[in-house]
Amino acid sequence: MEVGATAAAYLPDDLVVDILARLPAKSLCRFKCVSRRWRALISDKFSSAAQTLSGFFVSRAPAWRFTVLPSSVTPPGGGTGGLPPVDASLSFLPPSCVEGEIKMLDSCNWLLLLLCSEDERPCGPTPPFYIVCNPATGEWVALPQPKYEWDGDHVITWYAAVGFDPAISSHFYVFQVVEVEYNSQPYLKAVEIYSSETGAWVLILRVPDNFNLMYHMTYFNGSLHLTSDSDAVVSVDAKGRPWRITHVLGCEGASDSRHRRGCRGYIGHSQGRLLYVPDVRKDDVMSVYVLEDQDSGEWTLVRRVSKKDLLFEPWKSVLKSTYYKAGFHPNGDLIFFYDRTRERLIAYDWSRGDWRVVCTLTDFEHAHRAFFPYVPWYSGGLVA
Repeated sequence: MEVGATAAAYLPDDLVVDILARLPAKSLCRFKCVSRRWRALISDKFSSAAQTLSGFFVSRAPAWRFTVLPSSVTPPGGGTGGLPPVDASLSFLPPSCVEGEIKMLDSCNWLLLLLCSEDERPCGPTPPFYIVCNPATGEWVALPQPKYEWDGDHVITWYAAVGFDPAISSHFYVFQVVEVEYNSQPYLKAVEIYSSETGAWVLILRVPDNFNLMYHMTYFNGSLHLTSDSDAVVSVDAKGRPWRITHVLGCEGASDSRHRRGCRGYIGHSQGRLLYVPDVRKDDVMSVYVLEDQDSGEWTLVRRVSKKDLLFEPWKSVLKSTYYKAGFHPNGDLIFFYDRTRERLIAYDWSRGDWRVVCTLTDFEHAHRAFFPYVPWYSGGLVA
């Protein structure tokens, strides 16, 4: 007889699912052991249905919060209603992290990348260390220290990203960005990559030309894609293959490297495509470019939207307003903006030309890289 073959075995499936949806993720994982029927229900109703954006982890002073995406801004078929809550406080982390300082660095699908600094000990402070975790299941793994050493001063390793695509591999990657400062200006010099498959860091040097990093980055199709201040996108392959640099041709009329300076952009991905939105202040339009074929390196303009007429209609009268791009929805034509003047997170559908207010957010330390889209996954199995 199966474990749990009691009165629970006679409950209708709909009632069981309704009960399970009220439980925290850790309990949900444990209850897979009740019976084969419960395991199938949990895997079918929660694991597969959860593979869409459920909200944002948002960095705020002094820590962070989790903002749930309301159903009013969710694309058709992409709802996350009825799913168990995630542990947004990350209380499952070890005491050495909880009692120290935690910085949220990146998110990719259902994984978060954190930088933890322990409290100072009598023998002196310990170096910060990376942690990759899944808030839906409470799983986490601490990474070994990067092996990067540079002969000289002015080395910057402030930024890092996590890469994970279950369609490609069950393993994840962490990319530590290494910059070197010349004449008070940081330039991308190398990327050190950790693979959970090998458990080791590998240093990948870049080509010698200067690359002024803008710190907008996204992991897609096996590579980390980073933006510059001159419409260039550098793609770093997780397996260590040669770096690639592409330019978003036609970036608001920029035709050479001199005019491209200041042509910055936000990069992300949605519906299986790599997307780029330039941030050019001289034109009152929002353009969306897509890289359909990474081998060709050709970016294509797919949408131009008037900011004045469509994008933020309720606040056209605001003389000065600062907007930060917060992310793309993975399953629809939605781009999220943070209006710092009004302190609101906004979802804009560029295919339909309408918008929704997601929530009000205050107390930011930095709006730059403050929003981390999160896709929950309840099956467990974080591969270290």
